[in-house]
Amino acid sequence: MHRFFVPASWLQEEEISLTGPLAHQLSRVLRLRPGAHIVLLDDSGWAYEVVLERVSPERVTAHIVATSQPQTEPRVRLRLCQALIRENKFDWVLQKGTELGVSTFVPLSTERSLIQAAEAFGTHKMARWQRIVTEAAEQSGRARLPKVLSPKKFSDALRDIPMGALALIACLSPESKPLGQILRSVDTQNTQEICLFVGPEGDFTPAEVEHARRAGVLPVSLGPRILRTETAGLVALSVVLYALGEMD
Repeated sequence: MHRFFVPASWLQEEEISLTGPLAHQLSRVLRLRPGAHIVLLDDSGWAYEVVLERVSPERVTAHIVATSQPQTEPRVRLRLCQALIRENKFDWVLQKGTELGVSTFVPLSTERSLIQAAEAFGTHKMARWQRIVTEAAEQSGRARLPKVLSPKKFSDALRDIPMGALALIACLSPESKPLGQILRSVDTQNTQEICLFVGPEGDFTPAEVEHARRAGVLPVSLGPRILRTETAGLVALSVVLYALGEMD
């Protein structure tokens, strides 16, 4: 069934009214007819199966026939602090990171970033990023929407690491330890959140890695091969999910 995130207020009435671009998509793009079933989500963790009653490009009405709480979120919150990279590559990280279960994306401005926070920030860019994660969350069966925060400087992102989170920085530093080894050495059963820092093309600078270490962030390596920045975060997330038993 097709899945769509909608404002919670739309689901408060006995007769649900879907308008705007969603009505157009249901009627003209998907060509759904009365009697078709879709799933609506309000970012609360609940899913609402509805049956369409009247369908037009301006307004679609429906009523709820079933509710459920999909268990699709990782038990540990995943926070990906990804250095800003070229737009299409960053879009890809947002999409695939959402599919893997990231709960918060933090776009990073680092010393070697080709794109700085001032260039990346803008209402249109934030709206684009939110649209990407919304569509990816719908496609991947999630009932919660990831947050995409405004771009931050590296130092600010370090200060904003949630209390008690396991913080990791993927880097080429000789002091980095294999990610799998680190995950086996910590108590992941009682970890509430994992915060992963991924650098730009050219990696973090030694000064940035040292700054992270002083903030309690653990340097980790992702194997003997050098990965592209848009690949590194997704590989690390996959290893983390496997270590948490999320792939079983």
